[in-house]
Amino acid sequence: MTAPTITPNRRILVVDDNQAIHQDFRKILCPPPATAALDAMEAALFGDVAAAPVDAGFVVDSAYQGEEGVGLVKAALSQGKPYALAFVDIRMPPGIDGVETALRLWKEDEDLQVVLCSAYSDYSWEEMTQRLGISQRLLILRKPFDNIEVRQLAHALSEKWSLLRQSHKRMEDLKQEVQEWTRELAVANDRLRKEMEDRAKLEARLVQAQRLEALGRLTAGLAHEINNPLSVIMASVGFLRSELDESTKGGRPVDASELSDVCADALIGAERILRIVNDFRLFSRLDGEPQKQVDLRDVLDHALSGASYNLGPRARVIRDFQDVPPVWGSEQGLEQVFLGLLNNAGYAIKEGAEPQVSISAHQREDWVLVEVRDNGVGIPPEHLGRIFDPFFTTKPPGTGTGLGLSICYGIISGLGGAIEVDSAPGKGSTFRVKLPRAPAESSSASV
Repeated sequence: MTAPTITPNRRILVVDDNQAIHQDFRKILCPPPATAALDAMEAALFGDVAAAPVDAGFVVDSAYQGEEGVGLVKAALSQGKPYALAFVDIRMPPGIDGVETALRLWKEDEDLQVVLCSAYSDYSWEEMTQRLGISQRLLILRKPFDNIEVRQLAHALSEKWSLLRQSHKRMEDLKQEVQEWTRELAVANDRLRKEMEDRAKLEARLVQAQRLEALGRLTAGLAHEINNPLSVIMASVGFLRSELDESTKGGRPVDASELSDVCADALIGAERILRIVNDFRLFSRLDGEPQKQVDLRDVLDHALSGASYNLGPRARVIRDFQDVPPVWGSEQGLEQVFLGLLNNAGYAIKEGAEPQVSISAHQREDWVLVEVRDNGVGIPPEHLGRIFDPFFTTKPPGTGTGLGLSICYGIISGLGGAIEVDSAPGKGSTFRVKLPRAPAESSSASV
């Protein structure tokens, strides 16, 4: 950014009780215009004479006592025409001296440059600084003074005043810019906060809508799954009642074997409803169990024991989880997860090639990765995106509730882990479960 042009302030105040001193200052600082004209004529007549620079001169006002000088400075400020520099005499009887005058001048205008003039040692430097402080606005000039020295002081200090005012102006502009930026930032923050609040409300509504949608799907699936076995039960009970009524009225005798078959169908339907209800209860309380340090090897051993009835006679089981750290979770929930995955693997094995199911666990930084693999029939691509949905199953009707993998997904997610699957038709399936390790202090305390 280009700095603004400095406009020199050539207004000078002389405060001295000696009128001759005022005349001397005017001779030094206010050269007559004729001087500049003569210099120009000399340069025209004698080409080898360099033209001296034209001095625009200063505007010099006079005050003969300190109080009068303070009044002039105050009036100049009120008129918007402040002085840049004041030459102040030390001795000005009967009024206040120059030191006191300087103090009062600075009370009116803190930017005013002051030169104290004295022919005597009225004050030592230590005494002056004790009263005035060490200030960059103060200089001492001894009388009688040199004309060139006075002119240099006038030029240097008036320019210093202008630079100081320019700095003040720039600081004020920066302050206003900062205030404007602050206002804009506050508006932007308010707008951002409102957008975040609106987004939070929308997200809350979306979550609520998703919950309602999921609850709707769950309820519809539950009703659908229960409807079929319930229809069988109702039909069986209705048949039994009609047969018993006929027998009571003296009709044909009751066929015990037929009634036994009907009761068996009703019992199968009731058992299926019981399984659905139990799975649904487990699904609804996934977050209820407390979490703690769990020995994963014990969990996997128990899960393999529970699945042995399904796996033992049908597949070769390979295990690899000897050196794994404890995980953070719940024993019952994790055993439910791996028991479900192992049973699914058992259902998926196919005839022909040697059926095989493997389960392994390995440490991965702050995680433990458990993999359950089978070389079974695999999962079609169109089903992979839905296998964790409640009530979705690829098993034949009546052989599964469709809640098993949903329960596994809910338990693992509730522990802060993850579960995913890779599968292809004819190439088997691999379920990967990522579990958080138990905290180090918990691990060391259990050893």
